[in-house]
Parts: sequence; structure tokens; C-alpha cells
Amino acid sequence: MKIKEGFVTRKIGDKILAVAVGERSREFNGMITINETAQFIWKCLEKDTTVDNVTQKVIEQYSIDEATARQAVENFIFELKQNELLDE
Repeated sequence: MKIKEGFVTRKIGDKILAVAVGERSREFNGMITINETAQFIWKCLEKDTTVDNVTQKVIEQYSIDEATARQAVENFIFELKQNELLDE
């Protein structure tokens, strides 16, 4: 799974936004505000990967336990799916 082509994150002021660019902006009109952890997960999902791989990277980045990391990853992936931002 990975983030669909045509979506990027940008930091504007103190906010991090996920936005559509180019042709994708015709299909997706809006922005999603995300936090720094979600941005880290987003960056992991820019290349084809798995929940397990992303969870491991979150554990390493934030020095947290596996259950907490997996919950954060799965919650964010659910949001991405709800907004049709993820290719599986």
C-alpha cells in the first residue's frame, strides 16, 4: 500500500496539511490537517510498504511500544482509506 500519486504534505505556519496537486486536485477538493506523527507515517507510505514495516519505523522513530505504534498506524491508515488517499 502507498499514498496515491498527486498528494503531498506541506507545512504552513504551525500546521501540516495534506493536499492534492496537479490533476489530482480536480478530484479531491480540500485539505487534511495532520500532526507530526501522521506526517512521519505519510512519508513512510510514499513508497509501497506494509503496516508491519510502518509500525516498525514508528517504534524506532518515537521509542514507543508496538501496540501504541500499531494503533497509531492503523488509525491513520483508516483515515487515509476513508478519504481515498491510499492505493492498496
